[in-house]
This record gives sequence, structure tokens and C-alpha cells, in this order.
Amino acid sequence: MNFMSLSKRTVAYVVLKVSGTLGGGFLMGVEVWQAAAMAAFIGLMEVAEDVSRAFVKDGDVTEAELNEIFGNYALDEDPKLAAEIQEDA
Repeated sequence: MNFMSLSKRTVAYVVLKVSGTLGGGFLMGVEVWQAAAMAAFIGLMEVAEDVSRAFVKDGDVTEAELNEIFGNYALDEDPKLAAEIQEDA
């Protein structure tokens, strides 16, 4: 497992998560930094949960499993991007 790739992809997912949550937090009266912190924490925990599930299956997390995990996240945000990630796998 390439930790640099995992780190970069996790940061990218957290940015996606935060950008979508800031507006909702603002509308609900939550301060921007609090909404961003909550979204970042949730994003990190979602990645950690999915990587942990892949690790529990066989004691290893392959690049293909990471592509599948992050491909699913991309599918949630942008189906075209998810298709490109799956093609690169």
C-alpha cells in the first residue's frame, strides 16, 4: 500500500466533504470553522472505516482495493470521474 497516495486521496476526499458541508452549516447557523472541522473528521473516519474493512478481509490493502474505495467516493460526487478511476485500475 502506498501511504503517500492514500494520504493525497484522503485529503482530496476531505476537501470534497468540507466544501459540500460549509454551505449547509452556514444555513443552519453553525460557524464555518466548526462545520469544516466536523466535515473533515467525518471524511477521515469514512476513509479509515473503508480501508480498515479492506484490511480485515485479508490483512493487506492493495492498490486495487484503494482504487475501488476511492472510486466509490468519486461515484458519489461525479460519475464521470469514477469511471476514469475505474479505467485506470
